[in-house]
Amino acid sequence: MVRMNLPESELAWRLAHYVQAGVEPPARCASNPELSEGEMMTAEEVEEFVVDSIATLRILEDHASPKLQVVLDNYKRDLAYLVSVGSMTESDYNELVHPDNLHF
Repeated sequence: MVRMNLPESELAWRLAHYVQAGVEPPARCASNPELSEGEMMTAEEVEEFVVDSIATLRILEDHASPKLQVVLDNYKRDLAYLVSVGSMTESDYNELVHPDNLHF
């Protein structure tokens, strides 16, 4: 089996990445093995992803979790991936990752 590097953004994972990592893939990735989760997200799903991610980050900060920075870094990579596949504008990305907007 050829080992591939896993993308840094989980939203960039395709079926082969889930299989390699031994993780159950989302149903739509199994049905569309050449597409990533991020490529298949609707505008509403992107908005829901952002809202849920911000809520998670707020909870982590409220609990002074040592995982906050790791989750924040993953969030930024996921947003950058969404920009790269055209699911988010660069302007929205810049606003969402601006330091003034990352104080939860």
